[in-house]
Amino acid sequence: MPLTLLPLLTAALALAGCGPGVTRLEESRQATGVKVGEVTAESAIVWTRTTADAERRADGTPIRRRSNKPADGEPLPPSLDPQELQASVPGAAALVRLRYADNVNLFDAVETEWQETRAESDFTHHFRLTGLQPGTVYYFESETSSLDGTVLHRPVNGRFETAPPAQEYADVTFTAVTGQANHDHDAPDGFKIYKSMLDLAPKFIVPTGDTVYYDSDAPLVTSIDLARFHWHRMYSFPSLVRFHLSVPGYWEKDDHDSYHNDNWPGMSRRYMGTFSWEQGLQVYAEQVPMSEKPYRTFRWGKGLQVWVVEGRDFRSPNTMPDGPDKTIWGAEQKRWLMETLLASDADWKVLVSPTPIVGPDRTNKADNHANVAFKSEGDEFRRWVQDNLPEDFFIVCGDRHWQYHSVHPETGVQEFSSGPATDEHAGGTPGEDPQYHRFHRVGGGFASAAVSKDGEVSSIAFRLHNVDGGVEYEWTRSKRP
Repeated sequence: MPLTLLPLLTAALALAGCGPGVTRLEESRQATGVKVGEVTAESAIVWTRTTADAERRADGTPIRRRSNKPADGEPLPPSLDPQELQASVPGAAALVRLRYADNVNLFDAVETEWQETRAESDFTHHFRLTGLQPGTVYYFESETSSLDGTVLHRPVNGRFETAPPAQEYADVTFTAVTGQANHDHDAPDGFKIYKSMLDLAPKFIVPTGDTVYYDSDAPLVTSIDLARFHWHRMYSFPSLVRFHLSVPGYWEKDDHDSYHNDNWPGMSRRYMGTFSWEQGLQVYAEQVPMSEKPYRTFRWGKGLQVWVVEGRDFRSPNTMPDGPDKTIWGAEQKRWLMETLLASDADWKVLVSPTPIVGPDRTNKADNHANVAFKSEGDEFRRWVQDNLPEDFFIVCGDRHWQYHSVHPETGVQEFSSGPATDEHAGGTPGEDPQYHRFHRVGGGFASAAVSKDGEVSSIAFRLHNVDGGVEYEWTRSKRP
């Protein structure tokens, strides 16, 4: 229904403490936090979701284990109501607005209009902020109220920093993560890595995919409601809520958080019940702040440019015979990737990929560029990098459950694997390969990359961290631009 001026006026009066008949509720109604994404020098997207309660459900049916997928001919698991599960976070229709400014006290804050959240979009709203100043810390307050404006909830406060201008140097650190399974979380408040990453004060994070596990983390997703439950459970962990109130992100999706293991467009699995590939795309678009196109690039000053790619939406079937027409990226994305890489004058260019491009990977895998199943496109891109970007281009990848720094033996392309979010989730490596590996570790943690300039020397440093933040491996390259 269209908003009227009445709830807007009522809520505004309540903020001033003088609204007649208005109740001020001290509990927030944003239990899944606030996420900021797609930050540029002049814009950002702020994601909000209004919830029925201030916190995730502490009681209810506990369900922390790997899921069991029924074999062909076996009955599907009984239908579950996600609201009856422990850690569920039911949504609720409400009004939401954002106030933001370049000072912590929010003096002269910009205020968006109040917006109504709706069930069909899981009670989420994406505020698209424009006209921001580059290289500036912004503070925000995400406010919610009842639909009629008579109850104003406690707001949620956070911050983010915009990118510096493209031709100015500024030190920047970012992190990358993957393999974030609920059944393997390693701290009462979620995951140890989030405190460890906060200690680095990163400018942004790239979750490379497998942010949730629809098909291998209980409950097995058999409906769109259960798919949403996986996101609610993950992003209501206090450690994730705290982290994303300070650090924006550029999200990528992979197989487990789009539909099921090793998927491609249009697939269907009986054990996924009524949940479909198309609904997977819908839920992902609801749950993270993202640009219209799933592949995009972001500039962080003169020193760094980052590419974020899409590996599921445009791919050929994994089972298709390999050849020049078989693709993970699709022709349009691949053309865009090469053109924008060539056009960039950033000192350092980093492609963050949901899946490996160098590897090596296990011989029984068939869904990434390090596998023989996609060797043609993998060889094409690696040779292209060798010919065009031999010194200043690097890959950070997710998906693999071990950490490594690999150098492709034939082309010299370098890749750093973030490793899984927890030690419990680590494993599956084919073993250390001296032809590729400069470093190899079976363990959880995250990757970081830091760009800096000292006098005339520009440097990039890649580090692989354990779950407590300790540096297990470090590699640096410097040059005079």
